[in-house]
Amino acid sequence: MSLRRRIGLFLLSLCAVSTAARAADFPARPLTVLVIGGPGSLPDMFARPMAERLASSLGQPVVVDNKPGAGGMIALQALKSAPADGHTLAIITNAHAVWNPHIFAKLTYDPVQDLVPVSAVATIPMALAVHPSLPVNTVEELFALARERPGVLNYASSGNGSPPHVLFEMLRRQAGVDIVHVPFKTGTEALTSVASGDTHIYFAGTSLIDPLVRDGRLRALAVSPGVPGDTYGALPTLEEAGYPGLEGVVWLGVVSNAGTPPDAIERLNTAINQALHDPAMRQAFDNQGAQALDGSAADFAERIANDRTAWDPLLAKMGLRPD
Repeated sequence: MSLRRRIGLFLLSLCAVSTAARAADFPARPLTVLVIGGPGSLPDMFARPMAERLASSLGQPVVVDNKPGAGGMIALQALKSAPADGHTLAIITNAHAVWNPHIFAKLTYDPVQDLVPVSAVATIPMALAVHPSLPVNTVEELFALARERPGVLNYASSGNGSPPHVLFEMLRRQAGVDIVHVPFKTGTEALTSVASGDTHIYFAGTSLIDPLVRDGRLRALAVSPGVPGDTYGALPTLEEAGYPGLEGVVWLGVVSNAGTPPDAIERLNTAINQALHDPAMRQAFDNQGAQALDGSAADFAERIANDRTAWDPLLAKMGLRPD
């Protein structure tokens, strides 16, 4: 073997040792998971039990840092500004990776360039709910009331560009009714508003509104998609109620920032998948009507790419803007 070839093989072996060492060293300090919602919000409900399990498997504390508002831009600007070493993560939805460029004229982050997929976490079914003071029990009764009172009824959301905003706008336009959007900073604030009767309608994740539907503070009219169980099992899906095309679910996932080493992404993906297979975590997901989404970082990247292909023309046509 020539001297040049021996030197080349030696250098390759050094690179392999260096990569393995970096993977073994990660994480080197506590991790932070940025949450685009406030405490008690739907993303927060999933971030906290996941953080507990990541801390156990990774051997470092995992801090949940709530940074709601501005369509997720506050949290994702913080992610963008953090060291690109895998120690800072964010839990996001479709809105932040796919929808926001069609809602906001200026984003403080680039979903394609700045967000690095780590792992999908869960799909979240949605339910259309109203305050019990509204004299309606079906979707059609709700829209009939809206036609009688154009511009009088309103719906809450967890902010411009959020899933409750985008999905209800799709439903409202399909029904051809005038219902006013009232954006809040967090899903918890939106939920409180509807439960108190200050606003009328909320299209939100079943796991977030479930306690209020069970105790009668909200009335659920339909689900998307159908959710088994005592709370929602007897309700029609929106397609069954006459409004097809809204059966897609909202997903949650974890991202890092551009420049994060691939070995850190792989280690994080493995740890998140382990958390998602924890029996207690699975049971919690089942109780909330959610479905755990495991898989590789590449699988999550493919899901995001497919969503962009499906949603980009639709959102461009809708022309949504912040209220």
